[in-house]
Amino acid sequence: MSTVLNKFFCLREDMKNSLQFKLGIVTKVVFRKMNAQLVQEGIPVLAEQLPILMVVYFQEHAMTQQDIANVLQKDKAGIQRSVQTLHKDGFLKIESDIEDKRKNMVTLTASGKFVCERIQALVIAFDNQVMEHFTEDERKTFMGFLDRVTAVIEK
Repeated sequence: MSTVLNKFFCLREDMKNSLQFKLGIVTKVVFRKMNAQLVQEGIPVLAEQLPILMVVYFQEHAMTQQDIANVLQKDKAGIQRSVQTLHKDGFLKIESDIEDKRKNMVTLTASGKFVCERIQALVIAFDNQVMEHFTEDERKTFMGFLDRVTAVIEK
């Protein structure tokens, strides 16, 4: 029985040190901190919604919900729920496509643009707060490792 328990505890330790577990923890901590800063700044958006706003913000033309899902590599249903919420909150405008009424075209409202500009400043400040604890070489190495992990996984 102790051999089975020992294997279980070793496996558990391997899991704690796995890439998925470590990245999951970092993601949760970053989102929790970012959400707190958004609340503190009076911005009624969740960190999980930021990618959608930013994808639309940096586009020069309206996008479909499917376009947003493709760029973010997320499922359309999840994107649709977030887009609807951001629409209700007044940050996104949804209009039917003139050529294909089944498609919804998504653009930012004036409030959405304003919020995106404020969010950019917060994201940059947050990034600087974290990265100030690393040397320039450490930052470059760390970002290089993240890029390499992405490349290896996407192969």
